[in-house]
Amino acid sequence: MERRCDICQENEAIYTDYSRGVSLCTNCLKSSIRRRAWAVLENELQEGDKIVVAHSGGKDSSLALYITKEFIDTHPDMKLNLVSLTIDEGTFYRKASIELAKKLAEKLGIRYIVFTMEDIHGISIEDIKVNIPKNWRRSVCTYCGVLRRQAINAVARELGASVVITGHNLDDIVQTSLMNIARGDVNALVKTLRHERRIEEGLIPRIRPLKYVYEREIAALVIALGIPAHLGKCPFTQGMRIGIRRVIDELEDEASGSKIRALRSFYLITRSIRPRVEIKRCKVCGEPTTADLCKACQFKLELSDFFGKDLLKPPSFEKASSEKEWIWSNR
Repeated sequence: MERRCDICQENEAIYTDYSRGVSLCTNCLKSSIRRRAWAVLENELQEGDKIVVAHSGGKDSSLALYITKEFIDTHPDMKLNLVSLTIDEGTFYRKASIELAKKLAEKLGIRYIVFTMEDIHGISIEDIKVNIPKNWRRSVCTYCGVLRRQAINAVARELGASVVITGHNLDDIVQTSLMNIARGDVNALVKTLRHERRIEEGLIPRIRPLKYVYEREIAALVIALGIPAHLGKCPFTQGMRIGIRRVIDELEDEASGSKIRALRSFYLITRSIRPRVEIKRCKVCGEPTTADLCKACQFKLELSDFFGKDLLKPPSFEKASSEKEWIWSNR
């Protein structure tokens, strides 16, 4: 016998929210997620914003794009403009998700653009996987995260975006926060949690509309709505995050609502902390950094020995510059 939604009492329930002890149908789950996501968008978006959604094609970024498009359509007075951006790291995993990302953007009537990691940095993640020694002290995932983050920020800036939207969810933020605590990196912890919209030269403000939404809620809604999205996890994910994810998932199973309570506690702990960070410019590529060399250039310098050639050069943004006007023009 099917279970009815505890909210509307009409439709079949597809998801159980154990933290509240209620089962929800597709419509009520969507309303719940949209309410939390739109509250973030209403608070952080500004009139006339040019929005780039970092759209990998995975479930999280796909739902972030879907929710943001709905928000824009119902707030025409804000005169918001939206494009979908994928950074192709050059892996087989990404090739599959790119097709889904493109399909969703077309379905929503949103301009879609792809930049390859090789276009920007001169190397792909597949190249790194092949060239680093076995059992090297850094994983492919570590290199990918740094190079991709810089690429998203830099491409969005060159395109003239005023804000970047990412698909980071509640699970992601709690995991990253615990990793920063384990490393004793207070500045990184504050940076993870404090996303006030402020002007820092070269850095595009980021908005995370799904930061109060569980990953499993996202998966359930994406499947229920038939949103084109890759549901699997990246096969390159390694290191501390896997262990941290396992621990907090087990904690959530034992005590429902632990993740959201942990996030609220992190916010309270860091509320009065002022990070000691000075934004400078990388001496090689000119990108924003807190050191003489940005982390991307540090990694490229390190990788040069394995590739047998000098990889230390500024990223290329020719494609972004050439497509800037086309991206934001009206259809």
